[in-house]
Amino acid sequence: MTAPMDPPPPPSGSTPPPPPPSGSTPPPPPPPLSGGAPPPPAYGAAPPPGYQAYSPSPIDGHERAGFGSRLGGYLLDGLLYGLLIAAFAIPGGIIIGSAFSNCVSIGDDVVCPAGEPNGGQIALGGLLIAVGFIVVIVLYIRALGTTGQTWGRKIAGVKVVGELTGEPIGIGKALGRQLFASFISGQIFYLGYLWMLWDDKKQTWHDKIVSSVVIKV
Repeated sequence: MTAPMDPPPPPSGSTPPPPPPSGSTPPPPPPPLSGGAPPPPAYGAAPPPGYQAYSPSPIDGHERAGFGSRLGGYLLDGLLYGLLIAAFAIPGGIIIGSAFSNCVSIGDDVVCPAGEPNGGQIALGGLLIAVGFIVVIVLYIRALGTTGQTWGRKIAGVKVVGELTGEPIGIGKALGRQLFASFISGQIFYLGYLWMLWDDKKQTWHDKIVSSVVIKV
């Protein structure tokens, strides 16, 4: 019976390849073929050139107030703050009127047989009316700047906020917004107010001048 033959020895001068070391990592995959699509960027990596990462706006999810709700807030403000002014103006008018109680009107002239009208009463009545206007202006601008809601706007469910911040616009911008609305937006057939009807952001002129928007709350 023939004995099994031993395997042939390796060729002279050659050494067998060493075994891979224990715990070594596999080699990296080959690079993509020329012309292939690049691999997607890793999570959290910077966007490729020409692209800007999306940043949600603070007013996302809030519906812009329509013309009807904004008009309702405007009219309610006129009524409520007008009543507050009346609380000062009516007594002031009565005081001024009492200064002319001894005077009579003859044609276009006012004749006071008992002497000139009481200047102190006239000054007091005028001061009372002026205080009423100042109080209303301070309360209105303070509410608009610090909360975004005046009395009428709160009832109507609308709020004035910054377009970029989503927060109340501050007293300085609130004052500038109101002055622009009174002297510019409302002068040419209220075109500055009506502008929101066709504006894509529903902004009036005085909204644009301070970068504000009106949202529903």
